[in-house]
Amino acid sequence: MKTLPALVLLFGVVVAPPATAQDKPQAQPLPPQLKVLHPIGPRLMQPGPPAAARPRFVVKPKAPPPPSGPPPAVKLVLDAPTPTGAWTLRVTNEGEVPVMLAADGRLLSLEVTPRGERKPERCELPVDMRPADDLDRSLVLPPGRAYSETIQPRLYCFGDRGLDALTPGSIVVAHLGWPAGSHSETHQVVWPIDGVEPVLASLPVLTSPPIALPDEPTPMAPLMATQPVGASEPVSLRITGPRAVDTSTFGGLSVTVTLHNDGSRPVRVRFRPEDVGFDVTTWRGTEHCAWPMPATAPMRELFSTLQPQGSESLSLVLEEYCNRRSFDQPGLIVVRPKLDTRKGGGSEIGLRTFDGQVIATSATVVRLHQGTGRIRLVRPQLEPATTK
Repeated sequence: MKTLPALVLLFGVVVAPPATAQDKPQAQPLPPQLKVLHPIGPRLMQPGPPAAARPRFVVKPKAPPPPSGPPPAVKLVLDAPTPTGAWTLRVTNEGEVPVMLAADGRLLSLEVTPRGERKPERCELPVDMRPADDLDRSLVLPPGRAYSETIQPRLYCFGDRGLDALTPGSIVVAHLGWPAGSHSETHQVVWPIDGVEPVLASLPVLTSPPIALPDEPTPMAPLMATQPVGASEPVSLRITGPRAVDTSTFGGLSVTVTLHNDGSRPVRVRFRPEDVGFDVTTWRGTEHCAWPMPATAPMRELFSTLQPQGSESLSLVLEEYCNRRSFDQPGLIVVRPKLDTRKGGGSEIGLRTFDGQVIATSATVVRLHQGTGRIRLVRPQLEPATTK
């Protein structure tokens, strides 16, 4: 019988003959030296430990770089002439070389310890009012020069606890910069200038020496309810607003105004939105915000009777009273409500009513996070150089 050739052409297709046992390649054992040089294969063949027994690897946080030189001789001091009025922070370079400074009062935080307390109240701006970068308002601080900025302490110490801490005798310590755990590894408040010798270290925060808050200045005479001369019966009406209002935008700013009757007799009074106004103090100054439409003609149903020790409240939106331009910048706003019923008295319809003014004795503090306009770019400026 003739042997088949290695390849047979069948219907145009090349067909290979089946391989025999002699034709199959035999697996050769690896040399011993390759087993030593390639340990991956045996390791993959071995079963690993159970999942519960496998070690857990914890990534440690990267330690901050060590200082490259001595710390700069930069000092922070705080001047507080009143407990709640304007304060001044001052940063002075007492060294011999210039440094870079994040000259931004928004980085300030306060530790206020009221008299008789042990634990301080920490005061700072909300996150959305603080700068995100130390280069936002950087300034070259030459030797012997100082930078100062005026701040409003009630903008930082906000709410009941914060405002209660701003009292005479309280001890205040100021910090300018980023505290530990708050970008202090990447952001600095003082850092050296490239190429300036000697090389100094960077500082994430400056701390002021403690100061004690002084007494309040002479308080303003109380503002009482007034009514036309000749009124037969005196009244004891009082108008108040909330102590503090924290709002993100001007459109969401509402103030609840309450009218109190502290007297011993009922008082019939017209207490409606068109009879209420506000004295508002912003960075532009103080202005009066009134209802945009004149008061409607007096009608009996527009008047209410306040019983002795009774009260009545209205929730009013400031956007309906004030110009948006006055709220173009974020910050502290002082709002004082007032009631004026002299143009809507009930004498025309035969009613005996209160026809006068009531002005709040205490104002409402508003912290506005975002203004209605573009933020003013305030470039930091050095204090004038002093001549010796």
